[in-house]
Amino acid sequence: MELPIFYDEAEEWKNALLLYDSALKEINTKIEIMNNEFKLTHQYNPIEHVVSRLKSPESIAKKIRHNKKELTVENIVKYVNDVAGVRIICSFTSDIYRIADLIAKQSDVKVLKVKDYITCPKENGYSSYHMIVSVPIYLSNNVIETKVEIQIRTIAMDFWASLEHKIYYKFEGNAPERIRKELRECSEIVSYLDHKMLSLNEEIKSFSHDREAEYKDILSENFRDMIKESYGTVIDEDAEEEVIKLTEETQINEEIALDKPKKQKRSVLEYSKQQANLIRQKKERTKIFGKLI
Repeated sequence: MELPIFYDEAEEWKNALLLYDSALKEINTKIEIMNNEFKLTHQYNPIEHVVSRLKSPESIAKKIRHNKKELTVENIVKYVNDVAGVRIICSFTSDIYRIADLIAKQSDVKVLKVKDYITCPKENGYSSYHMIVSVPIYLSNNVIETKVEIQIRTIAMDFWASLEHKIYYKFEGNAPERIRKELRECSEIVSYLDHKMLSLNEEIKSFSHDREAEYKDILSENFRDMIKESYGTVIDEDAEEEVIKLTEETQINEEIALDKPKKQKRSVLEYSKQQANLIRQKKERTKIFGKLI
């Protein structure tokens, strides 16, 4: 990437590019590790994909002129916060804030500025979550804090932003009011879609939780049945908790079964036979091996 407008600062600009490119690699690595850890811990991947880029020389020059500053490397570093940029695309709006929080908690990441265009969208309907952060870049004889802009948005937000950019580009930034109005309406539809998809996801998670509880009940009954097959008896729920605890500490063996007092063992045995008969009846009704009603 070259900025031919200031040849006298060519070497300084190359050094600046090295810093920005290194900062992108640092942030991308952090995001990758974060995503892998989240997937391992929660069996869920909140990040759909990540895009990173260095701003083009033309865009940098345009931004400097917009700020009415002289085009120098010093001014670029000082006034252009998005020379290095990373865009994180998520599934749901809740993922956006979760990821932003995880980034902010990184010990070597400094959050310099935040703009929440999700809570307060831009006038044209644009929605996204922006963070300006800095990361330390360790050189052979120095450590330099380098800025990176991070944009976090959903798939739907990214779809809208991409098409909006193409449409405005065709009109050279001066789209007719009718077009701008329809784009804002589309943005509202996107916001509604994100809300509905998040609600649906929460409902699915709740359903999965209920199914997990049901599955645990089935496993519990299967556990009692396993004890019955192994020892000729099954146990009630209170005794089951005791056996599970013992199982974690040592192997279940005949000594454990025989360690009960005779009266207690006889009482458990009588009640267990009733439970065993009920479980057997359930098995016969379902005709499904390994699954109880």
